[in-house]
Amino acid sequence: MTFTIYEFRVDGRLPENSQDAFCDMSMEEVPPGLILRGAVIDEPHLLGIINQLRVLGLTLVSVHPVTRPTRAARPPARTSPITVGARRAARRLARRTGGPRGCPD
Repeated sequence: MTFTIYEFRVDGRLPENSQDAFCDMSMEEVPPGLILRGAVIDEPHLLGIINQLRVLGLTLVSVHPVTRPTRAARPPARTSPITVGARRAARRLARRTGGPRGCPD
């Protein structure tokens, strides 16, 4: 499976109960907000992540593909129980908010 590493810069912080909705993305707190980095498999996945940020009330400052890999960014793991739990949490959040899923299957 091919993927592209993206970096999302947002103003604000993720609520504690929403952090697992972003699958295997790394999170780095920087003033005044947060940087999320991770693998995005296709355009619907990208749009789902952007929608989840909007649903959570965060302001998206920028989003762009990362030209060089970072240590924290890695492709989605298919067999990790943590990933499965994060996908379930993303689905629950999407059902509550009416938005699309933020994680690929």
